[in-house]
Amino acid sequence: LVVKLSGNKTRNIVLGLLLGTAIPSAFINEASIAPMYIPIALALYTLTNKTVPAPRLGKLLMMSIAIGCMVGAPMSPTGGARNAIMIGFLEDYVSPNISFFEWMKMGVFYTVVMSIVMAFLLPFLFKPEVKDLSEAVAILKVDLEKHGKMTREQWLVGGIMILIIFMWITDKTVTASILGFSLGLGGVAITGAVLYMLLGLTSWRDYEQNVSWGVIILYAGAISLGAVFKSSGAAKWLADSLIAIMSNFGISSELPLIMFVILIGALLTNLMSAGATVAVIGPVVLEMAQASGTNVILVGVGLAISTSLAYWLVIGTPASSIVYASGQIEAKDFIRMATYAWPIAIIVMFAMVIFWWNGVLPYDYGIDMARVPVAGG
Repeated sequence: LVVKLSGNKTRNIVLGLLLGTAIPSAFINEASIAPMYIPIALALYTLTNKTVPAPRLGKLLMMSIAIGCMVGAPMSPTGGARNAIMIGFLEDYVSPNISFFEWMKMGVFYTVVMSIVMAFLLPFLFKPEVKDLSEAVAILKVDLEKHGKMTREQWLVGGIMILIIFMWITDKTVTASILGFSLGLGGVAITGAVLYMLLGLTSWRDYEQNVSWGVIILYAGAISLGAVFKSSGAAKWLADSLIAIMSNFGISSELPLIMFVILIGALLTNLMSAGATVAVIGPVVLEMAQASGTNVILVGVGLAISTSLAYWLVIGTPASSIVYASGQIEAKDFIRMATYAWPIAIIVMFAMVIFWWNGVLPYDYGIDMARVPVAGG
């Protein structure tokens, strides 16, 4: 579909790869999305490279896949463990908690704007030797047509995935009205997993052998660490101490605090995993928001989205590592890209907070009293 819609121009294909990876990465782990698109990019590069040496074209196509996964993940709560962890933390601070659709409305600005920006920036950084890939695209289309139409099983897999996304988006409205209760992110995901087994599309053995249970346990431990950090009072003590220090620099509440949290998240995510960053500092920044009278949702979602800016290193995200393994990109290419893309992404996030969240969407920088949980509730 991406090949058919993108046309033959290199710039359009880059945009197609960016959007083609960004949209599904909002709902499916990027480690599953990147391998789906790498064969397409490799085929286009290999077919073109036979007639015209095009190493920069290979870098451009592969980097488009990695970046697409990075900018797409923040758009929904299921775009990465960091988002789900933050929603779990927010349950203690806001009521009702942020919904799936509400998060999407907040995150779509960053995903759309960064996709457009990177569609221009990447071809500038990795100037392709060929601007028209008509011959390679034509050969690839013929090869794709040999695979024939989608099978019944493939339609079922796609249909269930669409159903799961619909249930996530409408969990607190349509789904809740039908079932009488909300399933939550985990409940909907488990429902989908059960449907795949009931329809014979997979088996428990597949889940047992192919699901990274160790990663799940790792994140469960990280969440537990954050919960203990909060319940023990350590998070509040540290938050109060930081606010006292930061107030001397005019960074104590509302917009300055939100921007400070975004910057800290964007820095730390290049030193540790995004999930670990949110798990470790999430309770602290939420306590800082609550203590300073700042909108907790803006601080929490801002931190989660900022941790997607792991642009600098090959090991920054699973998609980056997978793309690097293709052999078309060097570690220095990520550093070169990040030198331009990272500060631009920070600016886009600041614009998102000021013009989108506070301008278009109904969010004030101050604490939302209508969503303060009732004590003991």
